[in-house]
Amino acid sequence: MLVLGQLMMTWLDSMLLPLTRLGAFFATAPLFPQMGGNARIRIVYAAVLCILMLPVLPTGLEAPKTDSSGLNILLLAQEAVLGAIMGLALQCISAAVVTAGEQISQALGLGFAQSFDPSVGSTAVISQFLNVLSMLVFLSTGGHLIVVSMLAESIRVIPPGQPLGDNIKSLLDFSVVVFNGAALLSAPLVLAMIAVNIGIGALSRATPSLNVFSVGFAVSLLGGGAMLFLLIPVMVDRFADLWLQGLSFIQATFRVSG
Repeated sequence: MLVLGQLMMTWLDSMLLPLTRLGAFFATAPLFPQMGGNARIRIVYAAVLCILMLPVLPTGLEAPKTDSSGLNILLLAQEAVLGAIMGLALQCISAAVVTAGEQISQALGLGFAQSFDPSVGSTAVISQFLNVLSMLVFLSTGGHLIVVSMLAESIRVIPPGQPLGDNIKSLLDFSVVVFNGAALLSAPLVLAMIAVNIGIGALSRATPSLNVFSVGFAVSLLGGGAMLFLLIPVMVDRFADLWLQGLSFIQATFRVSG
C-alpha cells in the first residue's frame, strides 16, 4: 500500500507542472473566444490534453524526491509563465486583427457601433467580424493541431522545472506585431477612405449647398463596405501570414517543431 501511495504521488507530481503550463496557455490563448468567460472549460481542456500527453511527460516509478512546498511553488509560477508566453504570442495576433478592425471602423464612421467579445471586451462590429474570420482561417488551416503538437514538443524539449531564459524579452520584442500587423491589414482601406474624404471635401467646396455630412457618411459607408468586401481575400491571406508568424515565434523561442 505504501508503494502504491508513493507511485500515485509521483504520478500526480509529474502531472502538476505540465498541467500548470497547459492551463496557463489555455487561459491566455485566443483559441476559444466564445468561451472566454468560462475558465472551468479551459481547465478541462488542459487536463484532458495533459492526460493525452502522458507518453511524453517525464514520469518515473521511484518515490518522489521533493515535497510539495517552497520550491515547487516557484516551479509552478515558472511553468505558468512559460504557458502564458505561448498563449500571449497568439493573443498578439488576435490583438493585431482587433486593432485593424478598430482603425477600419473609424475610417468608415462605424466607431460608435460596439459589440461585446468575451475575449477582448467591447469592440467595434468590424473588429469582431475580422476576429472571427481570422479564427476560422486559423482552424481551417490546421493551426490548432500545430499548437497541440508544439505544446507536447515543448514539454519534451523543455522539461518542467528548467529555467525561463530570455523568453519574456523575446515576447516583448514579438509584441510589435500588434501594430505592424494592424497597419498592414487596415492600410489599404484607410488610405482609400482618406482619398474618398478628400474628394467629398473638394465636392463640398465646389457646391456649398450640398449637405456634406449626410452625403459624406453615406458615401463613406457604402464605398468602405464595398472595399472591405473586395479586400477580404487579401485579408485572409494576411491572417494566415500573421498566424504563421505567431507559430514561428513559438517554434523558435521554445525550440520545438510544428
